[in-house]
Amino acid sequence: MVVAGNYAYVALDSDGLRIIDVTDPANPFETGFYELPGFAAWGVVVAGSYAYVAYGYSGLRIIDVTDPANPFEAGFYDTPGLAYGVAVAGSYAYIADEDMGLRIIDVTNPANPTEAGFYGSAGWAYDVTVAWNHAYVSEGINGLRIIDVTNPANPTEAGYYDTPGVTEGVAVAGSYTYVADNLGGLVILRFHTYHVNLPQVLRTIP
Repeated sequence: MVVAGNYAYVALDSDGLRIIDVTDPANPFETGFYELPGFAAWGVVVAGSYAYVAYGYSGLRIIDVTDPANPFEAGFYDTPGLAYGVAVAGSYAYIADEDMGLRIIDVTNPANPTEAGFYGSAGWAYDVTVAWNHAYVSEGINGLRIIDVTNPANPTEAGYYDTPGVTEGVAVAGSYTYVADNLGGLVILRFHTYHVNLPQVLRTIP
């Protein structure tokens, strides 16, 4: 789920993308939706006039939400794995594609997205976020992997942290990385500016 402007965009499994008007938080209501029958929506981000949806076995779906009451598909890219998580930075969408790792999709032309590069996963990639030219990928039992995406055509591993549990979600804010680690709880990390392979564990909240 992500909030942009007066709307919340919710990836709701087999019920697809639901667009909720939250102008009045005490009285939210659905204003529009997009469904792809037979597939499950797992993750969503919004950039500009588009919602980028990680749609499981149907890959990346790019939905034009200029009119939230009437969203429609602008383009898609069928990733080779199971698209769980998605992040967008600049002209690229980054897909956590389960056993097929991190897929980097050029979305300069939303009607014709193409794969720019990829980085294979040691485990199952569940979620991804991008900050400072690095993609932070939660890889389940294999922890948190940090990928340098300065050159999207040739991503390389910059760092790694083996969390105590099973990493299922990740977010970055400022100097901190927040990892949803299943039974390991919330793990908060701070990486040295020039040494992302040397994290400082600030706190683990079970």
